[in-house]
Formats: sequence, C-alpha cells, structure tokens
Amino acid sequence: ENMTTTFKQSVHVALSNPGESGALEIRDATLSGALKPNFVQISTRALSINPVDYKMITGELNFNKKPLPRGFGSDVAGVVEAIGSDVTRLKVGDEVYSDAIGFTPFGEVFRVPESKVSLKPQSLSFSEAAAIPLAGLTALQALRDKGSMKSGAKVVIFGGSGGVGSFAIQIAKALGASEVVTTSTNEALCKQLGADRVINYRNENASEVLQSSHYDLVFDTVGGYNHYEQGVKLLKSSGTYVSIVGDGVSLPKMVPRLLWRKFKSNFSSPGYQIFLTDSNSSDLDALTQLVNEGKLKTSIDSTFQFTDEGVREMFKKQMSGRTKGKNVMEVKK
Repeated sequence: ENMTTTFKQSVHVALSNPGESGALEIRDATLSGALKPNFVQISTRALSINPVDYKMITGELNFNKKPLPRGFGSDVAGVVEAIGSDVTRLKVGDEVYSDAIGFTPFGEVFRVPESKVSLKPQSLSFSEAAAIPLAGLTALQALRDKGSMKSGAKVVIFGGSGGVGSFAIQIAKALGASEVVTTSTNEALCKQLGADRVINYRNENASEVLQSSHYDLVFDTVGGYNHYEQGVKLLKSSGTYVSIVGDGVSLPKMVPRLLWRKFKSNFSSPGYQIFLTDSNSSDLDALTQLVNEGKLKTSIDSTFQFTDEGVREMFKKQMSGRTKGKNVMEVKK
C-alpha cells in the first residue's frame, strides 16, 4: 500500500564541524511509496552517535557518495510501524534496535532492511539499547571473527573506556578471555567492566610494563603507529593485531599504509587485520543474549534532545574526546 509519512529529520547540509551551526539542520522530510518487501519502517525513540558519524559529516571520511543535503546516522532504537511483504522475523509494534548506517536513521522515522534489525533487549531502555549496535558489533566481530579469539586467550585492548573499548572488555570476558589488559585513564570504569589490569597511558607504556610476546590478541580501538609498535611487541608470533582505525590519517592515505602492513604481516607474523563493521541481526541477537545474561552493560555519558541545538551539543560532546561511555539522544514522537 502507498503511505506518506511526514517527519522531522536531521539533514547533513555542509561538510563542516557538526558541533557548530551550518553542518546539520532539522528539516521536514517525507517518506512515500510502498515499503520494499524486505524493509521495515521504524519510528525512532533514541539515537546514538559514533566517531564515523562526525568523520563523515566533516568530510574526513567520504564513503557516502550521495549529494548534500542528505540524511545520516548509525545507531538507533525504536518501534516497528510497518513491515514489507517479505518480512518474517519482525512485526508492527516490536521494540527494536539497529546499526542502520546508510539508511539515514537520524530523524523521527526511517526505513531499513529487516536483516539489520533485532528485537532490543527488554531490560534496556530505548536510549540504553541505542548505545549498543555499532560499537557492540564492532567489538564482537573484531574479537570473535578478525581476532579468532578462543576461550583462555590473553587480550590487550587499546582504549578501554571508549565506545568500542568498553564493549570489547566485556565481550572478551564473555568469550572466555583468561586475561584482559586495557589502556585508559579511567581505571575504575575499566575494572568495573571486567578488565584484569588497566594501564594509564599518560604515565606508562604498555609494551614496557607488560610481558613481551605473551598475548594472543591486541585490539586497537585508538589508532596511531605507536600503538602498533607497542602491540607487536606484546603479541605471540601466532598472535593477531586487529585495528578499527588507521594511523590517525584520512582513509585514502590510511589504506595503502595498512595494506603495506598487512602485506608485511603475511610474510612475518603477527597478523594485522583491519575491517569495517558488518551490521546484521544475528550478531545483534548475540549481543542481546549477552545483555540478557548480565554480561554486557551499557554506560551512558550524556542524554540530549532532538533539536538543532541538542544535535550540535551531542556532536560537540562526542568530539571533545572526553566521553565516558556513549552519548544518546531521545527522540519523542
């Protein structure tokens, strides 16, 4: 059936700093036409942002080839309001969450393939659920898939109190890590999340205070060549270095340098893996299960409201680098 929905959407209008006016603007938008068979339409209740969001808005990353003005966004939680004819897992009224990057969730309503959406954990509020998808999926896939983490593994996580790092500590423990060491200035938070040891990078260097060639997996959520140098010293020869960030340079420059590292690591271990997160419902379901088992908690730093000023303040906070946990936005309809 054809339905037209009018709603408010935050739109990316200029490549500039989203913490200041000019980059983003809330506008009236419409969705019309039939829902594609495998899509669901979701009424947004809460949103969260990740570094990838502001990097795409400033233009530091340019995966998005759609012309400006355009929608944006990644993490979202809400309620299914309509389903396509081929949708089987979800029904109207379901409370769900998703990493809907590429499907412009940053607004009151959006449409996304069912394959990227899962029922949200019932014990969590919409805001708490919205804090999970991209960072949680990234941590899960980095450790389990790219890092081939096995129970009993010894793991080092660079950046334990960031969005991805805080999930990685908990997921490493849930997957059976025998030792989780992380770098952070926030020792209390990391210990609370399950880290066995926290190294304050302001006055200690991980490769100097930890045993060399002792760890199975280093997961770098921070980036920069110095982390790579430290990580390689810490890894067993059979170990893997997984990075979700480059050398603190923009993506086009980053990729050749990373490819060179990957090329080198194919001939001399440790292995170097870089990847982009795959948004899918079966991995989201795995995260839901961890939440239900009490093994995965979200920590929220600040909550914002869906206004132009609220959006700017949220990005300003996210980009300040002083965020403990996730920033979320409540969207009231």
